[in-house]
Amino acid sequence: MPAGAEAEGAADGGSVAAFEAYARDGQRRLYRTAYLLCGNVEGAKDLTQTTLAKLFQHWRRASRADNLDAYAKTVLVRTYVAERRRSVRDLLAHRTNAPRPQADPASGSDLRVTLLALLGELPPRARAMVVLRYWDDLSVESVASLLRCSESTVKSQCSRSLVRLRARMGDARLYSTGS
Repeated sequence: MPAGAEAEGAADGGSVAAFEAYARDGQRRLYRTAYLLCGNVEGAKDLTQTTLAKLFQHWRRASRADNLDAYAKTVLVRTYVAERRRSVRDLLAHRTNAPRPQADPASGSDLRVTLLALLGELPPRARAMVVLRYWDDLSVESVASLLRCSESTVKSQCSRSLVRLRARMGDARLYSTGS
């Protein structure tokens, strides 16, 4: 905790305690979304901690939000997109053109694991849109607001991403309910 944070918290009449209570209660929800965005445990832990650090840094403003969970999720998603944007050049510079070996979805591998791996191939913003829209079950309007874009952008990006995911998943019978 920064040195000035204790004095700031004491001056706010226990805002540090309020933040700590929120962090304990909200950490699991933030981690779940972070894991879906990052696709790995370590990245999700880092993203969750970065989000909580940013919330603490701006706790006075955050604590006055109408919906603190929505505010925190906005911070989390925007942090994820910003970090991915910064690192995309590094990733492209070190990426080989050889195709990566893909697990055969028909080989009995878990559909969820396969889908998480394929989500990792989507661009950061598109991945964030798909996760927020379909896993977190947010409306198009909410996703557009979180990512500061138009509703039509959310609709078109989600549509394109789903087409891409379906194509990579292969045969439609693999993910049908079988009924």
